[in-house]
Amino acid sequence: MAVALIQGASGGIGKALVQEALASNRFDQVIVTARDPSVLSWSDPRIVKVALDLCDDDSIERAQASVSACADRLNLVVTTAGVLRDESLGIAPEKKLTDLRRASMRHVFEVNCFGPFLWYAALAPLLRHRETLCIATLSARVGSIGDNRLGGWHSYRASKAAQNMLTQNLSLELRRTNPNAVVIGLHPGTVDTALSKPFQSAVAADKLFTPEFSAKSLWSVISSAQPEQSGKVIAWDNQAIVP
Repeated sequence: MAVALIQGASGGIGKALVQEALASNRFDQVIVTARDPSVLSWSDPRIVKVALDLCDDDSIERAQASVSACADRLNLVVTTAGVLRDESLGIAPEKKLTDLRRASMRHVFEVNCFGPFLWYAALAPLLRHRETLCIATLSARVGSIGDNRLGGWHSYRASKAAQNMLTQNLSLELRRTNPNAVVIGLHPGTVDTALSKPFQSAVAADKLFTPEFSAKSLWSVISSAQPEQSGKVIAWDNQAIVP
């Protein structure tokens, strides 16, 4: 039985990726998560809804138990968690070093880096097999150290760079037991979601993607990803991003 697991199914990109997974007809089950799964409206019999908050260890433990109860292995795991700003918490991308605040940095790292990989750690028993496996984590081009020519956005850039390092580490670890495993980061482009809303005025119209367009492009990347790409961050147009 082929099983996909998509975290963040209530968000724009996550929801569109679930649609791609269902339309592909590759999976017998598509497990979808949200902090409040009651907001998820799918009635497809392949869908299994699970509550998950990546910033809560107890929630991760409960979600892992729910996933394990309906699957003994996973073939696709996608994590779409990400935060750049949160007005309710006073979090905004820092323009200069003196804007850094410990609480804001901690939250950005919790969502963008700690949460996804603590989730993968909890799922480890379902990932250690020799069948087809792809683990894809939503990253960002601004997490590239080699491509950074503007500076700023300190916490977001650093959290994504750390996420990318963990992607490479996990790819090397899984390769030892499953040479066909693929672990990648995904750059979705600039997508018309709440995360990018305050910054869209500087984006050319043809570079601002709908969640559906971005998800379709990312699904193509996921579907065609090869073991030799494992550990890399790949953009929506299937181009590798410099580390």
